[in-house]
Order: sequence, then structure tokens, then C-alpha cells
Amino acid sequence: MLNKQIIDFNENLIGLRDFVELIDPFLTEKLEENDKHIQPIILSAMLKEALNEEEIKEEDKEKFIKFQEIIKKELYEKYKELPEVEFEKKEEEGEKVSIKISNPNIEVSKHLDNLHKNKKHIELLYTNSLISSLSSVEWFFSQLLHFFYSKHPDSAGVQKRTMTLAELKSFGSIEDAEKYLIDVKIDEILRGNFESWINLLKSELSLGLGYLKDIMNELTEFYQRRNLFVHNGGVVNSIYLSKVHKNQREGISLNDKLTVNKAYLDNAICKLQKAFILIGAELWKKLSPDDTSRGEVLGDIVYENLLHSRWDICEGLCYFSLKDSQVHPIDKVIAQINYWLCKKEIGDFKSIEKEINNADFSDKKEIFQLGLFGLRGETDKILKILPVVLETNQTNIERLEEFPLLREFRETEEYKNFKKDSKFFREENREVITPEIVEKEE
Repeated sequence: MLNKQIIDFNENLIGLRDFVELIDPFLTEKLEENDKHIQPIILSAMLKEALNEEEIKEEDKEKFIKFQEIIKKELYEKYKELPEVEFEKKEEEGEKVSIKISNPNIEVSKHLDNLHKNKKHIELLYTNSLISSLSSVEWFFSQLLHFFYSKHPDSAGVQKRTMTLAELKSFGSIEDAEKYLIDVKIDEILRGNFESWINLLKSELSLGLGYLKDIMNELTEFYQRRNLFVHNGGVVNSIYLSKVHKNQREGISLNDKLTVNKAYLDNAICKLQKAFILIGAELWKKLSPDDTSRGEVLGDIVYENLLHSRWDICEGLCYFSLKDSQVHPIDKVIAQINYWLCKKEIGDFKSIEKEINNADFSDKKEIFQLGLFGLRGETDKILKILPVVLETNQTNIERLEEFPLLREFRETEEYKNFKKDSKFFREENREVITPEIVEKEE
């Protein structure tokens, strides 16, 4: 069904994250290397400014003088003469202070130039990654539309479209002509804005999209910011101001130049990943409600994201599986455990504490009982059942060491003692212990 498209989309965004995580430390290291040469110059100038303030206390003044003498001595030894530093307040930017270094020597100039380049490189990394993430979303959205219209060509309105005789002659069959008209329809849709996409999903594909309600304003801002970078050099225009909700553009004015930092990029990718995987899953459910493999596909995506503490993504996907009546019971149990874990990790444990404490997994496999005990923090019960789980190959040492819900347990002295005394952690035994495939009985 739509499993391949969903898996590919998820892997595209994971690959993008991996790329950023690979490049970012290198660029940050270069930035810090050049910044450490400039910061003492700025600090010396700041101390000079502070010493000119009338309100400065005498004891603080003595400390500042001594500190400034130490810094200036080091700078003179390194640069022979100090460049001038000017601080300028910009009231129109909320009392922000700009720093200008005048008459720097060759070495200081080199560090300043490199610092500027390093900042630009990091800015480009985040900006282009945001653009790339939205390109992946557009590709995925296109795949969903192609899949839907291939099943329901009448929904694409191909019956009402006209073609020239020359166009008809260029196709080998009616099916080819139909595919062409669907491609034209999808191309027209993709040229629209994000809001028109959502309206189409609701009207033509009859999707509910209730999970988008709380994040629609954010999703719209991601798209509008991307449009600014692609079409307007990142400079805010009237279109951005009119399309983006005021809560998402607080402090942003016409002609401001926007940027993307790491926190913004991480949030954007997480929100887009969650939203569009859920859109794909809902369409899959609509087109093939009896397909029981959805839970397994979503479960694999959840586990991969749990390992990176992306609780918001995982909570949404788990909740979807819990509400999907055709998800296999085993996948549903896994979704339930992971959903509880996400609620606990985002600080909403109170809302599910009673449900967890009342849960009875005594009729389920030991691996699931282990998960429940982990959520409850019942160390004694975990230690009692853990050998059974390992002995019957329901999991292996590698998984045991990475299970997010056992993180607190792994930090206990009891677990450290278990590792020291248990046969399962002996090197000669670890290779032969592999996780058991839990059979799903029809």
C-alpha cells in the first residue's frame, strides 16, 4: 500500500538530520576557533566601557581594572596594538547592540573574515536544510496524490479536461493520456500554497486531519519562511506577514531578514515529519482499512525516533496506531507502551499514571511485561523477569542496552550488578542471543 512511500519519506528526513549532525560540529569548531581570538578584544573594550560608568562600585572597579590589565597585556603580546571597538545600540531592534571593530591588524582581520564566513556557512547549512526538508515533504505529498488519483482517476477531474488532437496523438493509449492529465492536476496542486494542500486533502481525499489542528500555524510559517529564502533572500515581505499567524511572527517586521538556527530546524523537521507521516497513514487507512501492516511500519518508525528522544513524533504515531482498529494486537501493545513512555518523557505522566498502574499485562509476553515494569519503575520485578526475556530470545543485549524506557533502570546499582553476574553479558554468549520474532497469530 503506502508503506514504501512512508518509509522512504521518513528515511529522507532522517538522512537530512544525519547530514546536519555530521557537518554542524565541524563548522561550529571552526567558528569557535576564530571566535576565541576575537572575544578577548571585545571583552577588553567592554571592560573599558564599564569603567566609564559612574554607577560602578569601587570594589568592582578595582577588579575590572586588574582584569583589564591582564587581558590587555596578553593582547599586546599577541597583536602589538589593539584595534578599536565600538558599541552601537539600535533602538529600532529592541536595544540590540552592534559591535564594530575598526583598524584591525592583518591577523585580527583574518580571524574576523573567517568568523564571518563560518557564521555564513552555519546559516547556509540550516537554511538549506530547511528548504531540503520541505522539498522532501513536497515529494512525499506528490507521491500520496499520485497513489490516490491512480486508484480514483475520476477524483482528479480528468473526465472534464480537454486535450488537443496533437496531444492525443502523442500518447500510445488512453491510460497514458489519463496519466498525463493526472500529472497535470498534481503539478497544479503543488504550485498552490500549503493551505490549499490541506483544503484539498479534506475536500477531495476526505481526510480528517484532526492531528494538524494544534500545529497548523507552525506548518504554515515553515512554508512561508522557506518561500522567503527561495524567492526573496530571506527578507520579510507583505505575503509572509499576511499568511503567518501573529503568534508565529512575534517581533518580526516588514523587511527584516530571517535566519534559521538549529533549534528552529529541529522543530520544523519534527513537526513536518509527524504531520505528513500521519497524513500518509490516514490515507493508507482510508484506502485499505483492513491492512494490518500499518502498525508494524509505524512501530519501526517510532522505535527509530525513540532512540533520539523525539517524543512528540512518537506520541502522535503511537496514538494513531492505538485508534486504528486494524492494527495487529501485538503492534497495538507496543504502541501503548511507547505512547505511555512519550507522555512520561514530555512531563505529562500524571495524565496516564492511573492507567499505567491499573494495566495488567500478565497474559502477555514477558517482553511487554518488562516494558510495563520499566514504566512503573519497578526494579525488583524487572530483575525477576529479565532473565526469562533474555533466555527466550525475546530481546538481546544490544536492544536491552538501548531501550529508552529502561534508561532509568540501567542507571541503578541493581542493573550494574546484574550485568556483572549474568551469563548473558559474557562475550561468548552475546553473539548467539538474537531477538525472537514475535509471531502474530491471525
